[in-house]
Amino acid sequence: MTAVRRILVAFDDPASRTLSRAAELAQELGSELIVTNVAPSDPDEAGEEGRYGRERLDQARAYLEERGLSAELVALTGQPAEAIVGLANEREADLIIVGMRKKGFFERLVEGSVAQDVMRRATSDVLAVH
Repeated sequence: MTAVRRILVAFDDPASRTLSRAAELAQELGSELIVTNVAPSDPDEAGEEGRYGRERLDQARAYLEERGLSAELVALTGQPAEAIVGLANEREADLIIVGMRKKGFFERLVEGSVAQDVMRRATSDVLAVH
C-alpha cells in the first residue's frame, strides 16, 4: 500500500464530518494535513465570501488544535474544484478529502457538485465524506 504522506481537505461546512475524518486519517497515518477553503473570484462576492472562508479556516485551526494537530491552512479564490485540485497538485497531496452535500435532483442538474468535479479532475485519490 502506498503511504499517504500528505492529505488535503476542502473545508467549508462546520456541520459536515469532512474535517474530523481528515484529522482522524492524518493521526492514524502520520500524514501532513493541509486545510483549504475556496472563495469565489467574483468581485461582487469576494469580500463576504473571503471573510466566510477565513472564518472557516479559523474554525479548522481551533478544532485541530483541540485534537493536538497542526495543519497548513490555505485560503484560495476561484472555481472550487479547479482550485482544490491545483493546490493538491502543487503540494503533491496523496489524498484529497471533500464533503458531499445532499442536493435535490434539480440542484445537481443545474449546479453539479464540487466533489464530483474534484473527482473528475484529480490525479490523486479522493475521499468523499457524507
